[in-house]
Amino acid sequence: MKKIIVLILGLHFQFFAYSQNQTEIKNIAIFLQDNVEILDFAGPMEVFIVAGFNVYTVAKTTEPMKAMHSLTIIPDYSIDNAPIPDIIAFVGGGDLAVAKEDNIKEWVKDVSSKTELQFTVCTGAFFLAEIGFLDHMIATTYHQSIEYLKTTFPKIDVRDNVRFVDNGKVITTAGISAGIDGALHLVSKLKGEKFAKQVARDLEYDKWIPEEGLIIKNQKLTENDFESMNWKVDLYPGEILNLSDKLSKKGAYEQAEKRIKYVISKMKAPNTETYEYLRENYKLQNKEVPPTSKEFIEIIKNEGIEQAEKIYLENKAKFKNWVFIHPDDLIRLSYVDNYLKNNLQRAIKIQDFAKMIFPDDAYTTYVLGVYYERNNQLNKAIKLYKEAIKLDADFVMAKDKIEDLEQSGKI
Repeated sequence: MKKIIVLILGLHFQFFAYSQNQTEIKNIAIFLQDNVEILDFAGPMEVFIVAGFNVYTVAKTTEPMKAMHSLTIIPDYSIDNAPIPDIIAFVGGGDLAVAKEDNIKEWVKDVSSKTELQFTVCTGAFFLAEIGFLDHMIATTYHQSIEYLKTTFPKIDVRDNVRFVDNGKVITTAGISAGIDGALHLVSKLKGEKFAKQVARDLEYDKWIPEEGLIIKNQKLTENDFESMNWKVDLYPGEILNLSDKLSKKGAYEQAEKRIKYVISKMKAPNTETYEYLRENYKLQNKEVPPTSKEFIEIIKNEGIEQAEKIYLENKAKFKNWVFIHPDDLIRLSYVDNYLKNNLQRAIKIQDFAKMIFPDDAYTTYVLGVYYERNNQLNKAIKLYKEAIKLDADFVMAKDKIEDLEQSGKI
């Protein structure tokens, strides 16, 4: 999960760009070789983390290694102990002779056959090419390696002048920065283009043009194709949402609504971005919709928390299960507009309201604890820190808070 660290007043604040959307596909492993290209792995890694995936690195061993002869990296796992991910990524740079080593080829073949999706950046395509995984597929790679990939592996249909190629299960990208484009496309495929665009905005990456990629599967589907195919099996959630959006804009409102609601029903934690598909669909049908998260924040600012709570409860009753408020928006309001301006009591009031709306959100709980600690209400703060840990056993910041308080003798 993306974490933007803000160091202020001696406290570490950690804003979560997105609550993790806990779908079945959540673990992404990135294989690294010596002198790997930094942006090849760091760019997609940033995208995947911001989008809520669990990302870890794998290498031949777990010994420290260099990226571009400069950055020292300690891989999380070796090929001997790495867990099988949902998505495996291979990136470029360094000595690609490692892709020809028997033990590496054996591992690549094994892990690629067991993962849901395969993703390559730049010359990382050669790892899959070496085991024949790209045979009879369309693929791309770094522009200076296009001819070499073509001549060395003639069974691959190698394309240039394209940022990425999506074969359905296998996505290959061009070099270096193109990995970011391919990663955003992968996020769109799994969670929807609206969500992917929000990730791009959060990264301030304005270079992503989805149309610059080549999508082999489902690129020309119409509403009639959508109706006849086994879309629940053949498409990923993001693909269903993206095609539903097209259906809505073509006037096939009911078909689109049905598919959007299907995706939402399968999510453990639907987010505001997913519900935006339903919002646009409803608006095109002239159906009533709840306020957006930004509109709701303006209600708090202009009409006060009491009126906002009344409006929230009315909309919650009217639009059951609809997620129309983003917890981060409430945290930003309490923190940036109030806490940083020494309006601690209002910050507590807003964050307490956020806790009412999101009782099971560990970070919302933790932030409220920080505010209470700052207000010298230590017992309340400790209770909230412990609650945050119960909600998320891996929540390091809450654990650190408890440890610091224990060491200082306050617990």
